[in-house]
Amino acid sequence: MKTLETEILIVGGGLAGRNAAMELREIAPDLRFLLLDAGGAASTEIMGFSAPVHPADSPELFLRDILVSGGGLSDPQLARTLAERALPELKRLEHYGICFDKTTDGAFDPVNALGSTCPRVVHSGTTTGKQAMRLLKTDAIKQRIVRLLTTDGIISGALAADGTLISTKAVILAGGGFAGLWKFNTWSRNLRGDCLILAADAGAELTGLGCVQFEPTVTVFPEENAGFPVITTLLHEGACLRNRKGQSLLSPEEALPRKSELAKLILREINAGNALPHGGILYDFSGVEEKNFSRKYPEYDAKFRRIQPDFRQLSFEVKPGAHTTLGGIRVNDRCETGIPGLFAAGESVGGIHGRDRIGGNAGLEVFVFGRIAGKSAADYVRNAKRALPPNDGFHVSTTPEKFLREVAAILDASFDPLKEPDKLRKGIARLESLPRFPHVRLAIAAANDALNHPE
Repeated sequence: MKTLETEILIVGGGLAGRNAAMELREIAPDLRFLLLDAGGAASTEIMGFSAPVHPADSPELFLRDILVSGGGLSDPQLARTLAERALPELKRLEHYGICFDKTTDGAFDPVNALGSTCPRVVHSGTTTGKQAMRLLKTDAIKQRIVRLLTTDGIISGALAADGTLISTKAVILAGGGFAGLWKFNTWSRNLRGDCLILAADAGAELTGLGCVQFEPTVTVFPEENAGFPVITTLLHEGACLRNRKGQSLLSPEEALPRKSELAKLILREINAGNALPHGGILYDFSGVEEKNFSRKYPEYDAKFRRIQPDFRQLSFEVKPGAHTTLGGIRVNDRCETGIPGLFAAGESVGGIHGRDRIGGNAGLEVFVFGRIAGKSAADYVRNAKRALPPNDGFHVSTTPEKFLREVAAILDASFDPLKEPDKLRKGIARLESLPRFPHVRLAIAAANDALNHPE
């Protein structure tokens, strides 16, 4: 059996994992770490992230928005940590060399996201995530972890899919969420909750699995863009949503709803028989000021013009799709899981956002909690003795692709933004008829949590 040895193992090559790695390089360059990446990271799609830079904004107002959006299910300390560390992260990234969009007088030019009291999403064009991935570049081993190993209740190692045994004092799980379990979703199929399964099998607690954010406006037509989430910030800039009768779904006199409410509104309109020919609602760009769009969203502008050169005619047919899973591994504000040596960050963590996530906060959490996880792991390793990993034959239960496809179809049919109890119960019954493979168990737990926490 091939073996590797390190002090810290980071599972996940997106921005949460890379921020943890950067923190380790900066504060503990003497510690060895390995970063494993199974692929599928969504970090390159991050346009920007939330930071209270508007004159009327503040960390306290930002925190209030997070808690209101969370509907009582956010962990207040995690939410406070996110809000208070936003501005320091912004300064850090400017120091690294990211030039955020500013007005002619030198002020930040943030985008207004759904759920925010003030415009708050700072961004560098539409490539903040891509730039950060390049700046935080870390050599990664292309590999998937299939089991965490514990000895006397503490982390002692991990088993890779190719049979490699990795001896380690600490593990940081940063491998994303589980929206890939749905058939109609915005992310890679690799994001199926593997880190949650690893953590739970090691004895860590999961929380809030029924809190799933469905992106309201995911393209169903044109077909070549199916699955592409069309940014909802444009609803603040003149875009509108129309049913097949040409009627607007939103009133100009009322404030725009949060993402979760917008997804419900769109789905109810579809269920009422008011969808367009491909099953979605029209996302109409005709009211968006063209020059302003080209300036703020240059990458989207180029992409959209390939679809429709005449900007005034640009539109998409959209419906809600599984996007961000807000539940996951329970951690404290040091990213500790309760299992000595096991830490978690990024979308694999639950409890930060509660029922709904403010636009821009997914981009922020990978920086804030990625760094915290790196520091906490370093602090732990300095005082931890290496434990000998067990040698018990290493049985690993995997989920065959056939059953992953069945789970995807069941979740699409039963677990949507409306979270209707009867549909959820039928979906749970169908899931429980399947063999109890790891991802089946995760899907059952998520559906049950959604059923037990109606909105």
